[in-house]
Amino acid sequence: MKQKFLQKFVENLKPSATYALPGAGINALLGFVSGGPLGALAYGGGDLLLNTPAIAAARVARPGVQGTLTGIDAAGKAIKRDTYMPSGLENAVNIGASFASYPLVDLATGGRFYKDRTANQNQYFYPGINLPPEVLKQLQQENA
Repeated sequence: MKQKFLQKFVENLKPSATYALPGAGINALLGFVSGGPLGALAYGGGDLLLNTPAIAAARVARPGVQGTLTGIDAAGKAIKRDTYMPSGLENAVNIGASFASYPLVDLATGGRFYKDRTANQNQYFYPGINLPPEVLKQLQQENA
C-alpha cells in the first residue's frame, strides 16, 4: 500500500508543480513588494516547495477528473484537448498551503524580508509571547 502511494505520489509531482505555479507567482509578487527580489524568491519558492508535495498527496488521495474537450476553431476545424479538473480536496490543499507558506517562510527566515516595521512593539502583543518587561512585572504584581 505504501509503495503504491509513493509511486503515484512521485508520478504526480511534476503535474502538481505546474498546478502550484500560479499561487507561487502570487506569493512571489507579494514577497517582492514586502522584501524585494530576495523576498520574491523566498516567498515564491517557499510556496512552490510546500504546495507541490501537498497537491501530489491530495491527487493520490482524491484524484481529479480527466477528460477530453472537443470544439471547433475559427477555421471550422475540430479540436480535441485533454483536460484535468482537480478534486475539491486538491483545490483546498492548494489554497491552504499557499496561505500557510507565507508565515512559514517568515518563521524560517526570522521575518527578515519585511522592509519596514514601523508599528510600536509595545502596542501590539499577544499574551505570553514577547511581552515587554514592564507588562510582565505588572501581570506578576496583579497575580500576587
